[in-house]
Amino acid sequence: MQINNAVYDRKGHAWWDENEDGSLISLRYLSNPVKFSYIHAVISDRWPTRTTKPRLLDVGCGGGYLSEELARLGLSVTGIDPSPATIGAARAHARQTGLAIDYLEGRGEALPFVSARFDFVCCCDVLEHVPDPALIVAEIARVLKPGGVFFYDTINRTLISRLVMIKVMQEWKSTAFLEPRIHLWRMFIKPRELIAMLAANGLVNQDLKGLGPGPNFVAHYLNLRRRARGRIGWAELSHRLGLRINANLAMTYVGHALKT
Repeated sequence: MQINNAVYDRKGHAWWDENEDGSLISLRYLSNPVKFSYIHAVISDRWPTRTTKPRLLDVGCGGGYLSEELARLGLSVTGIDPSPATIGAARAHARQTGLAIDYLEGRGEALPFVSARFDFVCCCDVLEHVPDPALIVAEIARVLKPGGVFFYDTINRTLISRLVMIKVMQEWKSTAFLEPRIHLWRMFIKPRELIAMLAANGLVNQDLKGLGPGPNFVAHYLNLRRRARGRIGWAELSHRLGLRINANLAMTYVGHALKT
């Protein structure tokens, strides 16, 4: 079974379409605000005076959900993604919003930048989709400046993630909103595996947190059913799920590492 990355070319034009069926827009409403808040807090701590304009690279930027939020902070943002349709949507929306973001078509495995170019690099919702995540981590380490910060998020390979990310969100018709095979459980990454990749490339992990809803699984399941039946929209679902940073690493986890 092969992962379905073709969805990003087939549906890449629809990143900002409010009527998109969930594979793309769910990131915008459910997880992106939480990830941005985490990244914003770390950047604010490391860049308190804002006397310069740090360079940030968003690897696997998609339609620009995270890139746009970071550009609004005053950073010089570059986004890169392998999907031409996706990059086209990101560029179009940045023009509409008046944001100066440099979007490029390219792969994380071979970043088209000189070494030590960026102060910050983000790679979110990417590593669980690629056959060789260690190669992307190595490239990110190469383009980071010494003392630069790498932000990541990915999905843990656990029984809970198999149930929630594969069965509930992807396979069960009563709740699913993701394309078939957009995730494969065997490609999920345990935290210790990712930390080893970081260490092998001179990146010292600084923090590791979970990202998920509260503990009431029954309520979350029922709300996903309501969304699938059209009774609530994505913004309301996001409110009801209440995704947050927490200590539970069983599903999605976020963190950042420092280049030595």
